[in-house]
Amino acid sequence: MRSQQFFHALFVLVLLTAGVFAQSGASDKEKNKERLIKVTQFLEQDPFDENAKDFRAWAVKYVIETDDVSVTICGGPLIAPIMDKKYKYSSEMLTQYTIAMASFKLQNPDNKDENAAQLAGLESVVKAYRAILRTKPKTATAGMDALSADLDSGQLKKAVEAADCGSGKAAPGK
Repeated sequence: MRSQQFFHALFVLVLLTAGVFAQSGASDKEKNKERLIKVTQFLEQDPFDENAKDFRAWAVKYVIETDDVSVTICGGPLIAPIMDKKYKYSSEMLTQYTIAMASFKLQNPDNKDENAAQLAGLESVVKAYRAILRTKPKTATAGMDALSADLDSGQLKKAVEAADCGSGKAAPGK
């Protein structure tokens, strides 16, 4: 348990330090890309960390302001569980979806498959949702549970392919 706490504290320190040092020079782009990837992975595992809100704010700002990557938010039933206003953590899930797609694209710059990025975003959402349930099991929702089950059964990939968000004409149904 102590080593897990140490690792957690060290990881948070690395993330915070990365932000301080990523202020000048040509390497800023690379440092910010690396930071986004680390923040995305961290928030999948610990969406309620005391620094999570700041990490999310930085990550969204980075994705909005950078020219290094852009994301497409797929509408319709594919992300309906994420956008459910009744779900207490929908804004966190939408942020996770967005930054995870950007993270995927930064890690795979030669992969131009928008469906792969969409799937990566949704997989990240499911990881974060499962982490939320570990600490707050009463926050389960049918929509997010279905998204999680679809990932496990392979149906999520099929739904992403059917929606084809990269084409600009998302499918009306799942």
